[in-house]
Amino acid sequence: MFLSARSGWLRRLHRNRLAQLSLGAGASVGLTYLAVRSLAWRDVAATFADFPVWSVAAALLPMAAAILLRAARWHVLLPGGAVSLGQVALVQNTGLGVNNMLPVRMVSEPIQLALITRRYHVPFPTALATLVAGNVLDIFATTMLMGFGILLVPGLREGRVSIQLAVALILFVVSVLVFIVVARGLDAIPIAKRLRFFQQLTIAVGLLRDMPGRLLLSFLGTVGHMFFIGVAGWVVASALGIDVGLLTMATILVAATFFTSAVPSLPGGAGTYHFAVISMMTAVGVDHAVAFSFAIVMHLIIFLPPSVLALGMMWKVGAGMMLGSGEVGLGAQRDLVPSGADPDRPAR
Repeated sequence: MFLSARSGWLRRLHRNRLAQLSLGAGASVGLTYLAVRSLAWRDVAATFADFPVWSVAAALLPMAAAILLRAARWHVLLPGGAVSLGQVALVQNTGLGVNNMLPVRMVSEPIQLALITRRYHVPFPTALATLVAGNVLDIFATTMLMGFGILLVPGLREGRVSIQLAVALILFVVSVLVFIVVARGLDAIPIAKRLRFFQQLTIAVGLLRDMPGRLLLSFLGTVGHMFFIGVAGWVVASALGIDVGLLTMATILVAATFFTSAVPSLPGGAGTYHFAVISMMTAVGVDHAVAFSFAIVMHLIIFLPPSVLALGMMWKVGAGMMLGSGEVGLGAQRDLVPSGADPDRPAR
């Protein structure tokens, strides 16, 4: 999830496009098989035949609120009113949309950085620090939501869905380590001084240390984003006759999005996202065919809007400018603060 958390093997994989495509295709095909085996296709056809299309339009309203709140998470951390909320939302969704089109999603943050620094002239240290800090808060919010969901929904602790418990625990450990590093410095964790991941996070959050109010607002924006994603899913689920609570729905969709971002797949998370949603929906008692139909609809609602915005932005500013922005992002992975910048000076 983090710009600076790419391991060495992932960097090497990034340079090998054929390996990316092969690994992503293999993972998607395998997970798709697991998701649809023993699926009653006649029941799927019957579910779609009775599906009220109006529910998609209704779900797009809370989804729009979720998109704006996700952008607000970053926007409140950018001081000085350099960019508007709408501009931040456009930048963010462009990065996410281009990411959706690639087998291994590693270009979202680089594209966001390139657009917000080149097109809207936000200083690079400020843009990078606020982007990483927002992602740190996203880990806290994701951990909290998944932990509550798994604790309160017994079905999510059963079978292969129990992997979500392990993911939540890992996220919790990472969150605690980040908190210790930020609060007490790298000396609190001896091995952290040798890990660029923690060094970069410490600098990024340190730049925002003097803005606790903005950090709280950013965290609330992240929680609100997840809540409205759950509302959008609940609207679609209700139209399909699925009786699932709002907390359960938000947990399932956030966990599925996290799983899709972490596992290589075909563009758009095809197969990977559906496997995650279907596994968790059937674990809480939803019929397999109905869960499959729900996964198809929610995949379109969540992944299609950013992809459409990205295509429009590529047409407007040029694909070369955006796709060539990898140099900006990969350079940011090597050095969080550019040469000559003062890492002890808060972002302005």
